[in-house]
Amino acid sequence: MKITDIAPRRHRLSQLYIDGEAAVKVDTETLLRRGIAIGDELDEIVAKYGDDRRTKILPFSGEMNVEDLIAEENVVVTVTHSGFIKRTKADEYRSQHRGGKGIKGTKLREDDVVDHFFLTSTHNWLLFFTNKGRVYRIKAYELPEGSRDSKGQHVANLLQFAPDESIQTVLSIPNYEVAKYLVLATRSGKVKKTPLAEYDSPRQGGLIAVRLMADENGENADELIGAALCNAEDDIILVSKLGMSLKFQADDEQLRPMGRQTAGVQGMKFRNDDSLLAMDVVPGDSDKDLFVVTNEGFAKRTAISEYRLQGRNGLGIKAVQLVEGRGALVGALVVSEDDQVMAIMKSGKVIRSNVDEVKRTGRNTQGVTFAKPDKGDTILSIARNEEKDEPEDGGDAAANGTAETAQSGENVNNADEA
Repeated sequence: MKITDIAPRRHRLSQLYIDGEAAVKVDTETLLRRGIAIGDELDEIVAKYGDDRRTKILPFSGEMNVEDLIAEENVVVTVTHSGFIKRTKADEYRSQHRGGKGIKGTKLREDDVVDHFFLTSTHNWLLFFTNKGRVYRIKAYELPEGSRDSKGQHVANLLQFAPDESIQTVLSIPNYEVAKYLVLATRSGKVKKTPLAEYDSPRQGGLIAVRLMADENGENADELIGAALCNAEDDIILVSKLGMSLKFQADDEQLRPMGRQTAGVQGMKFRNDDSLLAMDVVPGDSDKDLFVVTNEGFAKRTAISEYRLQGRNGLGIKAVQLVEGRGALVGALVVSEDDQVMAIMKSGKVIRSNVDEVKRTGRNTQGVTFAKPDKGDTILSIARNEEKDEPEDGGDAAANGTAETAQSGENVNNADEA
């Protein structure tokens, strides 16, 4: 570059700088005028509509619970004999009429069967009472979710069971104020009433629910068979596997409250090889029924009022007339007329039917057909389901139930009563 070329270039650069400064000055003045105009408009808005702040912004002082983020909905919980557990949305189980073949309730291994099957809410506490007399708890939403025919997850991954410990009874409660007492019963006929609040503990290893009798070798000679919520004004009914029953009051005179680690008192005595099959609580002055089912699918519904009050520690009175060919008792429930009962079969099938489809009969009768197990199949247990069908689904449910009944090849509406 020649020296003579520097001066013209310097002049052009200087002119560009001067022009840029002028443009920036103009833009700044323009922005300033616009800012003043916007400020004036905001002042007018504040003068016309402004008032004191109505909300307060405070630091968050609470704790975020995972339960707050989980939807509360009805689910069916299934527990198998070998320990597999799951929760399934309740609407996957349709209603059927009595006498139906049922639908597949869960996928089972060849040597496995369903032990517990009940309806609950995802936010409820589940109390697991074991044959060893211990109780464990977990929230329903913590159970693995699966479809109706899925296998689920083994309970050992959720609860810290001891060796040879298995689930005997499961209770679902929203909180520990829902009832005053918890009543427990054992196979030998012992019963115990303990304040429910004594079982409210976060211990992962479980709690002692009842102290079981031991044999001469120090091993448990008894097992827990039932647990139920109870108040002092309620009645308790015990049913044996040979069809005997005993109803007594749950007041402090008949059954005084005891501590959590006590063994209880004798509730019912037995003849021959009989033992306690089921225990349930009857609300005082209720119009409920006792619903019993045999393994061959026969059921009987009798008003609780036909079972007179007796003293504790008696032999009881007959609850059902058991005859050859109709099977042995597998379950007994206290139900209302608008309840539903689920029958769980050895094959894993489940049939759900309305209680009012089984006609009320006398105490010493044989009952009618409730379910029709396939050849080689039997009913293992029953469970109460208080979920009601929606009205708009009633037609479909009735149609499905009629179809299942027609396939069974028997007109169950004409079943003979004893």
